[in-house]
Amino acid sequence: MTTIPSPQVPWLRCLEPRPTAPLRLILLPHAGGSSSLFRDWPAALPPDIEAWAVQYPGRERRTGEPLPDDLGALARELATVSAPLLDRPTGVFGHSMGAGIGYEMLRVLESEQAPVRPRIRPVHLFASARQAPHRPRGRMVHQLPDEEFCEVLRSNGGVNGQVLDDPELRELFLPIIRSDYRMSETHRPTPVTPPLRVDLTVLTGAEDRAVDPAEAAHWAEAASGSFRHDVLPGDHFYLVPQLATVAAVVAERLRASAAAPAR
Repeated sequence: MTTIPSPQVPWLRCLEPRPTAPLRLILLPHAGGSSSLFRDWPAALPPDIEAWAVQYPGRERRTGEPLPDDLGALARELATVSAPLLDRPTGVFGHSMGAGIGYEMLRVLESEQAPVRPRIRPVHLFASARQAPHRPRGRMVHQLPDEEFCEVLRSNGGVNGQVLDDPELRELFLPIIRSDYRMSETHRPTPVTPPLRVDLTVLTGAEDRAVDPAEAAHWAEAASGSFRHDVLPGDHFYLVPQLATVAAVVAERLRASAAAPAR
């Protein structure tokens, strides 16, 4: 196997080229997040998985580009630019908002109207710290005043408190994350019928205040393949301290999905 060229840049970045790896993993970050969330993943993943991280517009090397405001359009664009990578069994791992984007991206790739037909259909969706797409959402966090909005971010555990306490940093950061929350919370998801033709693993943090594990379990209705739900120690960003465990789960189940008969 050879490494795929990078016509999809700036959307996707190969975290560590592994030309002979038989499996791929596409990683989608949370609201306000960037591809740097996954910078430590190559060291945690086994050598048979090549990881590619998604970079949304308006942050890090894409600073200056307009922030996305339509989750469906974002998912369609990602489906198009990801298609060249789908020459081998691939998993999609989305954290929080990224899980919703990953779900919609797979919907596009399985659709008869897909802009690009993948050579090999993705085999596994990993939905992290996210309620099922077809379940009612709670309050509209993006509508909260700044101080209440910042308290939600603090309680979720994924934002450095110094960023929220520094007026200049907060002025730079809040518009990005509020825009992402608005996009995510106002999105009307594609129905789960028919279910996706993938295996599905849901991962949630036992102390996550934003995601009820019982609600997250309804992801089982969104896919026709095998379903597993793991609850791990930690808050909304459990995957940072639990990286070794998460990577082991991803590797085991992606391998199993790749070896299973095609649906």
